[in-house]
Amino acid sequence: MTGTAAGGPPAGPAGLHPDTYETIILERADGIAWVTLNRPERLNATTERMHHELIDAFARVADDGVTKVLVFTGAGDRAFCIGSDLGFLGEVLAGDKGDTEMFEVYLERMNRVAFALERLPMPTIAMVQAKARAGGFELAMACDLVLISEEARIGDVHTPYGHMPGAGASHRAVRKMGLQPAMEMLLTGRWLTAAEAVSTGLALRAVPKDRLREETTALAATLAAVPGDCLRHLKAAVMGGLGVSGEEAVAVETREYLALMRGSTGPVDGFRKSQRERAARRGEAG
Repeated sequence: MTGTAAGGPPAGPAGLHPDTYETIILERADGIAWVTLNRPERLNATTERMHHELIDAFARVADDGVTKVLVFTGAGDRAFCIGSDLGFLGEVLAGDKGDTEMFEVYLERMNRVAFALERLPMPTIAMVQAKARAGGFELAMACDLVLISEEARIGDVHTPYGHMPGAGASHRAVRKMGLQPAMEMLLTGRWLTAAEAVSTGLALRAVPKDRLREETTALAATLAAVPGDCLRHLKAAVMGGLGVSGEEAVAVETREYLALMRGSTGPVDGFRKSQRERAARRGEAG
């Protein structure tokens, strides 16, 4: 049962907890959180329940004090996520023009999910093991890094059906790909191969399907091993520098660097470690 909060989209189900999630799985170990969309029989299509569970999971991870990197993926080998559940779309698009009020609430909630993912303080990795389209594509774009199976396809794929993106693709795709490639993909609604996703900047690299989880885990472990809150401050500097002048971006970077130094002994410890390593190398050379 859900209620409607004044001035916002419907509130989530009461008493949400990872043990009661029905549509996602949250696992945490060794500084890495794995959030898995868990509706493989429906190609991990998103629902209202899934939206609420994702928002809850992201909030828990952001504040748990131990997670240093988050991996976002889908269950099964058929789809990362194909976007909205067709049952919901059939309901909202009934009639000649559809229920715009219901769809507006849905888009507000979907964008809350995408922004909650994008604004997580730790680095995020989308592990795209199979096709990602529409809302699934938009969720992958909300992650900092994307590793994609060589067999997967990815794309917005709205326009062939008379629709357009509603959860940030028109913004994030341009930011990641550049104007011309993004416009071509969005306007035509065509699928991109994994190789095209890499060449256009949508993905970091394409990986053989049987090695995707291994390589994703290795990358996540490398990030989780970085001392202290260094990566949180670095991500804040990068994201805070987008869309501002060079001077403003450097000011953000400086502020985050100083906050890192004031908040932990990590930079001092790291400097001393580098000094010890240099001394050891000199000893070996001598």
